[in-house]
Amino acid sequence: MRRRMAMIAGLSALCLFGAPSAAAESTASPLFGKLPAVPGEVLGSWKMVGERCEEGEATPDTRAVSVNLSLDADFRYELTVEGWRSVGTYRIDRFRDEPLRVQLADTLYEFDLVDGRLENWGEGDAAYLCGRIFERSE
Repeated sequence: MRRRMAMIAGLSALCLFGAPSAAAESTASPLFGKLPAVPGEVLGSWKMVGERCEEGEATPDTRAVSVNLSLDADFRYELTVEGWRSVGTYRIDRFRDEPLRVQLADTLYEFDLVDGRLENWGEGDAAYLCGRIFERSE
């Protein structure tokens, strides 16, 4: 009986203090998952400014590659790599304790928003040893 009462008290405390109410969740931005609107910090034009490698990895190639990415409020993107242009849609996901993630549809490109920069560390399940770093070009 004592164990059952402790369990009920613990669950009650979790409900009161740890979990937001359904009403609070419906008015706030989702804590995780696909976002219904594009946050302003993601919108605009981005230019690849270089690469950053994980510690212990070789320094990236120094040749400059022209890569531009434009993200608009209608979840449409334009990606230009060395003059080759592709367009499509994208989605933004929010995860607990992780940066916002931008995923270009019909591609495997994913970008994390970290300290005001977009970082691309892989394609789908394939991880890169060096991440491509994008900064606003406006």
